Amino acid sequence: MRGTDMASPRARGLGAALRDARLEARFGLRELGRRIGVNPALLSNWELGQRVPTPVEVAGVLGALGVTGQRKAWIMLLARGVSGPSWFSAGSQADPAHYTTLVAHERVARSVTVWAPLLVPDLLQVPDYARLVVGPTLRDKEKLDQVVEDRLDRNRIVFGAGAVTAQMFIGSEALKNHFGVTGVMRRQMSFLRDLVGLSRTLTIRLAPSQAVSEGAFSRYTLKDTSDVVYCPHHGAGVFLVGKDAEPYTATIERLAKAAMSQRESLACLSDVVDQFTEEAAEERLADDAGLTQLLTGEEPED
Repeated sequence: MRGTDMASPRARGLGAALRDARLEARFGLRELGRRIGVNPALLSNWELGQRVPTPVEVAGVLGALGVTGQRKAWIMLLARGVSGPSWFSAGSQADPAHYTTLVAHERVARSVTVWAPLLVPDLLQVPDYARLVVGPTLRDKEKLDQVVEDRLDRNRIVFGAGAVTAQMFIGSEALKNHFGVTGVMRRQMSFLRDLVGLSRTLTIRLAPSQAVSEGAFSRYTLKDTSDVVYCPHHGAGVFLVGKDAEPYTATIERLAKAAMSQRESLACLSDVVDQFTEEAAEERLADDAGLTQLLTGEEPED
């Protein structure tokens, strides 16, 4: 029955959206329950994704909270499709349904394992690097600012007092300057280098980008149900559970065998930082020489 469905990715995302809307409206569970005639315990189960409200019930909650417009539309979209285990979310992480569902899983995760073969993992990106990653596909500055802010806000899962156990495998291709901005790459690599070995809950290990055939993914071990694997794609995201997620256990085992140790990873990252530092210095010299030529009209000395 719909009211007793196991928590699916979409149900968990719907619950998180309802919870966020309630908190923003400054309603307690009891007050909202009185408004719509629903037991507060049942409301709590809806927000946790443990029980699934009908679209009519969701509309009643949103009406009581005063949620309208586009926000109401995408929450109702979640409400009309919560059945089924795995879920494909159209739209990038800038899409509210996609982002809310992703964060809902991070909130209840006991641990997370990430494979990032081509780029630095979202949760470890510095602001300038995040802008380079997101910018080409998101031209609207206001939306870009929000996505970068959201991405930095998500990193609480691996930093701070409430950090969960996190295992990050980063591919060799992620260490290359794909964006042509040396200063940003130096800051990002320095941040990764400084993280290695400093946290008891965070492990960072480098691996060949071809170590496994699977693309980027995050596996969340949850507090309430089985594992969920999240696979980001261009303009979409896939949340896998049950049998769909099981093969990733073997993938992670292969990554663990192929990856460098933390000590080896630290040495490699230190070399990469030195390389980018030298490149940045060379670029500054070239810029200074070019500026001198522009101002004086003289050719720079060899």
